[in-house]
Amino acid sequence: MIELIGVRKKLGGRWVLDDVDLQVAAGECVVVTGDSGAGKSTLLRLVAGLETPDEGTVRLRGLDVQGVPPHGRALAFQFQDSALWPHLTLVENVAFSGDGATGRAMEFLVRAGLRELAGRRPASVSGGEARRAALARALAARRDVLLLDEPLTQLQPAARKEMAAWIQEELKVTRAACLWVAHDLEEAAILAPRVFVLAGGRLTERARV
Repeated sequence: MIELIGVRKKLGGRWVLDDVDLQVAAGECVVVTGDSGAGKSTLLRLVAGLETPDEGTVRLRGLDVQGVPPHGRALAFQFQDSALWPHLTLVENVAFSGDGATGRAMEFLVRAGLRELAGRRPASVSGGEARRAALARALAARRDVLLLDEPLTQLQPAARKEMAAWIQEELKVTRAACLWVAHDLEEAAILAPRVFVLAGGRLTERARV
């Protein structure tokens, strides 16, 4: 469903991705971890079409997506900085990327623990609340390709555990191919059976314990 073949990307004079190969099947969740600046977000942006590889191929659903713009890739992306529309309320943000139904958007906000904040705009909520709203927006889209950029960052431990369980529940429903970037290695190991470490531009699968 998601496939990278020999992908290379240079930023700031260095190869942040160097001959990267990765496959994520439908219904599978793969976690990529690594230090800050290792290129994890760049990896997601290449899949989403927000960056272009200098070399190599990105395939979605078996098709080469070179030249296909982000809106044509039919995927859901939860950005590290949340990237909520500032002029929309939280419920409007979630409805915008889903089926447009406010009622269904509210269901996802309630599941994210944001019922009381549904009518607020992003600037008036905390970083953790914005992160949960962004996750609700991505999950509400119900796409078969899901990209998550550190969705549990800024959350308290209890909320982190609850949101991780929610993501896993949604993946069982959608059977999406999920590529999940996480900063913490131990947390990543709990989230998915396949964990990769990105360092020096190379992607290495972590041995299962």
